Amino acid sequence: MYVGYVCIIMKTKNIALIGAVIIPLLAGCASTPVALNSVGPAPVRPAVEHVPTGWLRVYTATNAREIGDNTYFYTHTGYHIYVEDGKLWKYIPNHTGDMDESVADVQIPEGNYRISAQSEAYNLVSVPVIIRAGKTTDIHLETTWKAPVGTPTNELVYLPDGYPVGWSGISR
Repeated sequence: MYVGYVCIIMKTKNIALIGAVIIPLLAGCASTPVALNSVGPAPVRPAVEHVPTGWLRVYTATNAREIGDNTYFYTHTGYHIYVEDGKLWKYIPNHTGDMDESVADVQIPEGNYRISAQSEAYNLVSVPVIIRAGKTTDIHLETTWKAPVGTPTNELVYLPDGYPVGWSGISR
C-alpha cells in the first residue's frame, strides 16, 4: 500500500510541475500584446546629385618596350586633362603595364576640357575636347587613323600636316 501511495504522490508532483510550467505560458498568451506603431515604406531621401558623364579615349604616340627575346610592345604615352579654367583635372598614364597596348577609357563629367599629349607627328599638342553625356570622344594622335571614306572635311579636326585627329565638336 505504501508503494501505491508513493505513485500517487509522484503523479501529483508531476501534474503540479506541469501545471506550474503551463499556467504561466497560458497566462502569457492571454496577456495584452505589445503595441507597435504602423510600419510603412522607407522615407524618401534626397537623391545624390547625378553628374552626367561621357568617355574619353586618347590614342597618343607610343613607346616601344622590349620584353626580352626581341619582343616589343607599344604602350601609349600618358597625357594630362585640364578643365576650362586651365587647372589640372587628372593625369592619365594611358596604359596599365609594359605589355598593354590599349588606351585608357576615362569616364569624365560632361563639359569642355583641354588635353596635353604626345602625338606621332608632333611632340606635344594641346587639343580642346568636348565631353557629352553617354558619348565617347576619341582623339587620334597616331598617324594611322583614317576617317571613313566620303566624310566631309568640315566634320573633322586636323593636325597642321593634314592628319585627322577626330570628329569636330562644332558640327555635332
